[in-house]
Amino acid sequence: MQFESIILNTWKWVLVLILTACNSLKNHQQAVVVPTSVEAAFKAKYPQISPAWVKHHYGYEASFIDKNIATEVEFSNTGEWLETEYLVTVKEFPDIIIKRIKKEHPQFIITKYEIEITPQGKFYEVDITDGETESELYFDVNGNPQVDLYED
Repeated sequence: MQFESIILNTWKWVLVLILTACNSLKNHQQAVVVPTSVEAAFKAKYPQISPAWVKHHYGYEASFIDKNIATEVEFSNTGEWLETEYLVTVKEFPDIIIKRIKKEHPQFIITKYEIEITPQGKFYEVDITDGETESELYFDVNGNPQVDLYED
């Protein structure tokens, strides 16, 4: 019985090592090569942060947690800063936006609140759902609907 236990534990470790190696290879294959200009622009804003990078049609997105806040910073292919967005609570949203959403989409609930800072100013983004349909809404500081140019 002791011999069977040793064999079983050995096979478990072999399986763990194989899965770890496969996962490492998968992560290596999906690594995003970020241009030096984009990396430098990010480090100028956040010198102590090591983000996860994603390539998009408009450029690159750096995702990270800063002071317990989920944050995404987006740059063009040449390193121009496009926007910074971070998750917030309803308390950090203007009442005018909340009232507008409730009036225009009474059957929907808000599932995510984000603030976006861009070169054009501050914007507010929400995800809404009625349980079947999900939508994203984007507003300026006055509660007017806007188009989010850098949506993934």
